Amino acid sequence: MLEICQGLSSGLLLTWASDFIGCLGTLIILIVYALLQMGKLESSSLIYSLLNVVGAILILSSLLFSWNLAAVLMEISWVIISLYGTLKALRPQKFFKMPQTL
Repeated sequence: MLEICQGLSSGLLLTWASDFIGCLGTLIILIVYALLQMGKLESSSLIYSLLNVVGAILILSSLLFSWNLAAVLMEISWVIISLYGTLKALRPQKFFKMPQTL
């Protein structure tokens, strides 16, 4: 493996590594979504939200090397929403209930 890396330019290796990290993040999010659709995960579960945060952060880190504003905005939104889900899973439900109307 070291011989392969030595033959690659640092720019090409960095591009490959960032693409790999982004693809790993995408794979995590897709697997979690598939598990949700198959009924293996609940959307309110802590693991669902945490894995979405991890996947989105990996994708965001890859976007630092290959900038795309629309994708960055999407992944930042994904992180924020998933962090909300994480907090909701960690805290008692009374803090996140909507006020009831009469």
